[in-house]
Amino acid sequence: MSVLIQVPLPDDQVAALQRKAESAGLQVEMYVSHLVAQDLRHARSLSEVLEGFRKQVAESGISDEELDELFVSSRNEVAV
Repeated sequence: MSVLIQVPLPDDQVAALQRKAESAGLQVEMYVSHLVAQDLRHARSLSEVLEGFRKQVAESGISDEELDELFVSSRNEVAV
């Protein structure tokens, strides 16, 4: 099953998309379909998964030692 999705793009992006599709030897529609499929298959790296957590830790001001204690405490609670 196919679904037609219309996405408004500025002229400069359309032109760039056309150039990229042409260099890949594809029609724009097929090139965009390929990009979407590739993005949907992409598994996030551990670094990407942890990005939000790292930001929260940095903003919290918690020390490395406090963070270690929090993890050890949490692990011990789960183990009991």
